[in-house]
Amino acid sequence: MRLLASLLFLLVTACATTPLTTNQASPVPASRILAPQLIAQRAYTGILVVKRDSGFMGSACTIRVFVDAVPVADLAPSEKVELYVALGEHSVVVSPNGICGGGTSEAAVVVMAERQRILRIASGQSGDIYLQPSAF
Repeated sequence: MRLLASLLFLLVTACATTPLTTNQASPVPASRILAPQLIAQRAYTGILVVKRDSGFMGSACTIRVFVDAVPVADLAPSEKVELYVALGEHSVVVSPNGICGGGTSEAAVVVMAERQRILRIASGQSGDIYLQPSAF
């Protein structure tokens, strides 16, 4: 029985997450949006989409998304948040909530009016989380 449990643990911990397209990701529920003012479109803003990969790795915890040090949403696996942020450069940080490890990851992004910017939250085999640009 211990051998089976050990093998199952190794299989689970060796799994990385799987990227999703923006259309495949579900919108984050309103109860986990921490900055509702960034959800409504306003003048002189652009769209920033932050989405989290699907997969078992780190799925016990949500990942908190910060834009310019302001907490904006807690994402579960396969979820996204679409934000309307001021045009220009922003710092986006993601950090796990709860007992999950993985550290913090940060990316700089330039938001433009004519182009939607998409960032992807991924978990690697080591459990670390990554925030990186995504083309889909």
